[in-house]
Amino acid sequence: MITKIIMPKLGETMEEHEIIGWLKQEGERVKKGEPLFEVITDKVNFEVESSASGFLRKILATEGDTAAVTETIGYIADSMEEELPQVSEQTEAPSPAFGGENQLSDKAETPPSPPKEKKIKASPRAKKIAEESGIDLSRITGSGPGGRITRSDVEDFQALVQSPSEVIAPVQTPSEVIPLSGMRKTMAERLSQSKREAPHFYLQTEVDMSDAVRMRQSLLKEIEKRHGVRLSYTDMIIKSVAQSLGEFPMLNATFENGEIRLSGQVHVGVAVSVEAGLIVPVVREANRKTLGQIAQEKTGLIARAKANQLALEDLSGGTFTLSNLGMFDVDGFIGIINPPQVGLLAVGRIKEMPRVIDRQVAIREVMNVSLSIDHRAVSGAYGAQFLSRVKELLEKPYLLLMDL
Repeated sequence: MITKIIMPKLGETMEEHEIIGWLKQEGERVKKGEPLFEVITDKVNFEVESSASGFLRKILATEGDTAAVTETIGYIADSMEEELPQVSEQTEAPSPAFGGENQLSDKAETPPSPPKEKKIKASPRAKKIAEESGIDLSRITGSGPGGRITRSDVEDFQALVQSPSEVIAPVQTPSEVIPLSGMRKTMAERLSQSKREAPHFYLQTEVDMSDAVRMRQSLLKEIEKRHGVRLSYTDMIIKSVAQSLGEFPMLNATFENGEIRLSGQVHVGVAVSVEAGLIVPVVREANRKTLGQIAQEKTGLIARAKANQLALEDLSGGTFTLSNLGMFDVDGFIGIINPPQVGLLAVGRIKEMPRVIDRQVAIREVMNVSLSIDHRAVSGAYGAQFLSRVKELLEKPYLLLMDL
């Protein structure tokens, strides 16, 4: 029995996924539910489990290839002797999105046309590398199914023609080209969409964090003792944002298809920079959690993010985003809203600044914050009230302990 290996749909907006690599080789035995291959989604790298038990009979899409959702990328068989289904030329031909031509039948008599050039079958990644390197794909013999040219075929050919025996004239070293793929490509598309479609409106203020600094210092040992993690300023900001979102539900919402959808739960996303790009793991129901619980959950999320071990549920369902660059000595910045959310809070570093208190100059711990809102869903006055409440909770941090 032959079972198709289908590229699954792993994100609401994703129509294709790039294959990072196969965890099994052709001919190896696989078990149902066992991780079979790894792909890049719009949020995180994800291991796809096998839907059947048997032998990995054939791999159709290799590492670096991009496959459309529901496309067949391989086969599992009860034995390696089973014959594979015949794949028609029409199925293997490139789709219009990659330069193919519509195959239209015309029963009317037409004069004979000159012979068409033979179509070259190649994976999207192979075509991309060949285009960037100026390689003629017609010079390459493909090793993939049906003679399809793979990424490794192009790289092998590139190494061959660049060997000393093939060099005829000096070649200028080209500038480095880094194609957008996977997480970076998705991030670029989503943020471009946000700036293009959402009318951003910005509000900024200063927060006197002097009392918050003292309270954090006094809580460090107790929270570490109870929860095994170190309380950070980000944890306190998450708590203040979550509490404020419960009071200002229009900012705890999404804007989709011309409608504002209020969320019944407060899930605060925290922007985290990783090697592959920017991801936003979510602290769920943050308004119902204590500072210690938030610190514990956020610490675990960031650790899994750095180790590339986040699950899809860790990154889904965020209702508002917090981006803190204070640890990089950034004084302040303005963030881009993470669609379809309608708000983002950008936070800079805490630094000592002279301020006038009761007509006296004093040194205070000051932090710049900036609120970005989607003006289609939230008015400036409403956003100002929300920001003012966040500021109040951080300047009177004992209010964050009301649920202890």
